Amino acid sequence: MRIIIDGKEYEAGERESLGGMLERAGIPVKEGCIIAVKKKVKEESVETDLFEIETTRGRMILRVECGDLLERWRKSCHGYKGAGVRWTTKDAVVFGSTVFDAQPSMEPVSLGRYEVTLSLSGLSKENTLLVFSKRPHSASYYPPKGCAVLGRIVYGRHLVGLLRMGDRIISIRPVLETKELAKSLLKGEAGMPLEEGDKIFTKVEVELDFDSPVCGEQAYNVLNDGVIKVSSETSSYICNSEKKVIALPVEKLGERKRGSLTIRNSGENVGAAYIYKREAPLAQSHTIVGRVNGGIELVDLAKEGDCLEVSVSPPRIDLLGKNVSEARSALDSIGVELETEGSPADNDSGVIVEHEPQNSLEIYKKRTVKCKAIRPESILKIRLYEDKAPNSVRYFRAVTGLERKAFGKLRVYFATPKMEMILFKGNEEIAKGLTPENTPSDKVFAGSIGVTNTVKKFAGMIGIRMTDSEKFGPTAESFDGTNLIGEVQGGLDLLRRLKEGSELYIQELRG
Repeated sequence: MRIIIDGKEYEAGERESLGGMLERAGIPVKEGCIIAVKKKVKEESVETDLFEIETTRGRMILRVECGDLLERWRKSCHGYKGAGVRWTTKDAVVFGSTVFDAQPSMEPVSLGRYEVTLSLSGLSKENTLLVFSKRPHSASYYPPKGCAVLGRIVYGRHLVGLLRMGDRIISIRPVLETKELAKSLLKGEAGMPLEEGDKIFTKVEVELDFDSPVCGEQAYNVLNDGVIKVSSETSSYICNSEKKVIALPVEKLGERKRGSLTIRNSGENVGAAYIYKREAPLAQSHTIVGRVNGGIELVDLAKEGDCLEVSVSPPRIDLLGKNVSEARSALDSIGVELETEGSPADNDSGVIVEHEPQNSLEIYKKRTVKCKAIRPESILKIRLYEDKAPNSVRYFRAVTGLERKAFGKLRVYFATPKMEMILFKGNEEIAKGLTPENTPSDKVFAGSIGVTNTVKKFAGMIGIRMTDSEKFGPTAESFDGTNLIGEVQGGLDLLRRLKEGSELYIQELRG
């Protein structure tokens, strides 16, 4: 019997199991990731209370909230095709007209913003106008008896204020919803018997958008191991918010269509990734970074806590931590030229800690990348106390670049030959929320990393202690002004050679 797996056709044996078929086809499934199986069932389209209004300014969706008028509206709404703006005021914009079978009401109508009513102009059903409210107001519109408000605009509301004389309605049509006559989308289990026409989805296939290189790199971070874990889900999207960052730029904006992948660029969940099940309007806080080209059924099926396997195109260009020869070989295979800076000795024995462009999509576009390599022993190894000081650690990762890259960088602010600590420049703007957390009480040991909190004047300053102290933290502040965020795990002696203005590369050890 014929089945489809990730878009490819296979022949399955009678009553063959899902697990057996995948194994025979040589299709591995990442441990813990769900599989979607779509059964072949009949479907029918049903009409809803939503109506799409296409105008010369754009598209709006009207929800009809007056049930008594719904069927009459459904039969009559097509009469507004080609209708132009009759007049517009500061309160409303009015289109017309068509025939609507109703008796007019003489009572004044109170409309809220974006609400819609019908106006039987001249008390005549043959001259029924369509009224869109721009702001709360009352007027004598002579609506149908018993239904002062037809409904409200639920999508494309900004267009109501843009409509002018000369604009017209291109079409009004009901929004249809597909209704399944049987449950068609199921989570696949290894022992599930397959049936003729089954469609199996093992992974979500994502193609990134070259117009959003910075937020696209954050998408690579979220999907780094080829898996997205669902932190939350609604009827409109699934979201992963495990790798939030401090700030991201606004890049490509647009309607979030079904299958759109976005990265939140502002607000509480900066850095979170969203995949949309249904259309959502443009939002300044969401950068479009890609689209799903296959496996959207897994997104439809996923619940909070589920994991989905994801393949990303183009693949990430991951150079950090590689030596120059490894990087050159990887780049040659995709037609990208490698340039290096630094001494030949560093390039021969060192690892890459920085490159320009910084983002994979920009490298693909430019077809050349300049890398900086340094010797491994010149990299400071650190471990951070994310569980004890989460806000301060997040700040530190943002300042150093560790929130999005494998290697971070600090610039020395103050150092002396016989120093007890070394200080690094922070970021005053994002340090404003550094309230006290994990402050020391008895003693601070050599190798401790700290950040000055908002109790003190120089909030955001970063420091590392070179000696033990029972009075001062790593930034030379008293204990109440010190947030301990981590410790040096290797290379403490490197710090003694640093001078003011020097750059220090750091690597966070995890696990």
